[in-house]
Amino acid sequence: MPAPASLALPDWVAAAFAASGPLAQRYPHYRHRPGQEELARTIAETLATRARLLAEAGTGSGKTLAYLVPVLGFDGRVCISTHTKALQDQLWDRDLPAAMQALGVRRAAALLKGRTNYFCPYRLERKLRAGAAAPLMEALLRVRAWAEQSEDGDLSAAPVDVEALGIASWATATAEQCLGAQCPALGRCPLMRARRRAQEAEIVIVNHALLLADLALRADEKGALLPECEAYILDEAHALAEAACQHFGLQLSLRRLQVWLRDWEEELHAESPDPEALREMREVFAQVLAAWPTGELAKIAEAFALVRELASAFAAAGPGLARLAWRADEIARALAFLQSPPEDFAVWSEGERDARIWHAAPIEPGALLAAHLWSRPAAFALLSATLRIGASFAYARARLGLVDAREHFTPSPFDYARQALLFVPRGLSGAPGRDEARLVEMIVRLVRASQGRAFVLCTAWETLRRLAPQLRAALPWPVLVQGEGTGREAMLRTFRAGNAVLVGVRSFWEGVDVPGEALSLVVMDKIPFPPPEDPLVAARARRARARGENPFFSVFLPEAARVLRQGAGRLIRSETDRGVIAVLDSRLLERPYGRKLLAELPPAPLVHEMEEVERFFRKAE
Repeated sequence: MPAPASLALPDWVAAAFAASGPLAQRYPHYRHRPGQEELARTIAETLATRARLLAEAGTGSGKTLAYLVPVLGFDGRVCISTHTKALQDQLWDRDLPAAMQALGVRRAAALLKGRTNYFCPYRLERKLRAGAAAPLMEALLRVRAWAEQSEDGDLSAAPVDVEALGIASWATATAEQCLGAQCPALGRCPLMRARRRAQEAEIVIVNHALLLADLALRADEKGALLPECEAYILDEAHALAEAACQHFGLQLSLRRLQVWLRDWEEELHAESPDPEALREMREVFAQVLAAWPTGELAKIAEAFALVRELASAFAAAGPGLARLAWRADEIARALAFLQSPPEDFAVWSEGERDARIWHAAPIEPGALLAAHLWSRPAAFALLSATLRIGASFAYARARLGLVDAREHFTPSPFDYARQALLFVPRGLSGAPGRDEARLVEMIVRLVRASQGRAFVLCTAWETLRRLAPQLRAALPWPVLVQGEGTGREAMLRTFRAGNAVLVGVRSFWEGVDVPGEALSLVVMDKIPFPPPEDPLVAARARRARARGENPFFSVFLPEAARVLRQGAGRLIRSETDRGVIAVLDSRLLERPYGRKLLAELPPAPLVHEMEEVERFFRKAE
């Protein structure tokens, strides 16, 4: 295939997707899809003209290859951002190398994750010198031995699971803990090496959390994490607004303050041992501990001011103590922000006494994204399988603050009329006070019909905790339950092995790919309306009322539709998949808004009787 420089970008895309082109020659199961090529052409035009694009690409439309081809032909640096680290790793390990090989091009690429994915040589060595219990010390020594041989320092490849052992805080550094240019181990820092590779790369693969952390740093004029790019591909863009609310906000917990004190004591011991200063710090910090349970921010801030003053007095004793003085300043600023937030921010606390955590977040992130991301002189292509609500991009535009983006829709190529069934029972409302015994009985019967191989997606942790033991007692297959100590990827590996039942909440409604027979049934316990008591949801509802809108139709219904579509999208992942989507909420049939939500689901035959589900699975067998 001709080099990208010799072809205009749309022509490069057309040549790549031609029936006898390089993709057809090198991908064993390649089949020309007009929708995929059209999407790739649209992305190519977006990149070439530095425009903005909102593109919904239905499940199975091949959107990853549709954006990788124009990216590889683009003359400029590109940042590809995903919502999940799983897709980030898939792009790096499989999709991008395969596309480069198929097209016969090479691009300098870099994978960059958040800092706590990489071991910190400074903190690891400091903890090894300080000592720990024998089993934990042995684990740390294994991490150090691995780190000496590791090319990238990514802890996901370490011989021990530092998270599971509770030693991640000894082997990594948070943004607050990192000493930056003052670190004596800077030359051995894998994070700094990864960032240098990203600065030199033509294609940088990140996730939304890292991209938004970079935006937040730039907004506060505290530096940058990522290089400037001429184009941005934002995959899984449906999750960007919610992630932006988290990263443009802040959290403050007593644990954050206690970690600060622990780090300060360790640095004081290492850099400037002073028993009298240690005693004094513990005394003034005790006042913070006494004030925190009251929940009075002014009282907490007054007590912490003494801590900050003492920390400042030792800032010149060494780089570690200087950094801790800066961290104390940041905590003081957070306390001031929580007491006097901007009017477009919501502030709330959760938990009680010592467990109380304070939060602040923008009510709507669109204005911040517009100011700090869309204002850049670059191309932006936002892609997802669920960007439209009611065949309109208006809701996504409003939440993301994108007023001037073009729109594109690529439908799913799957034959849902043949491959799937949609089951909605009559007489089982998802409203409060529902018949839980009947709900459990129905889930058990559904799972028996599918012979396991099922996701049971719950709308709340409380529901999961009530349903899981009953399902485990009633079913003969392994029941994997989120929150029982096993990580998401480990649960999915066990599930893919066959005939298991996975019970999960929000993180399993989206970003999970289980093609084939391992997943043949997706059960959603009810319509996933956002909880009205959620502080950000409540603030958005109040703002909608102030604009003269009905919050149910402008906030609650669009969010329910988006999450419902994501949940249903877990089932059919290839053209040979077959299965049943079950939404156990008769409000879809009984309420006027139910018809709108039903229209958001895949166009599979709608049935209401369990016998029809059982007949579907018998026929599949």
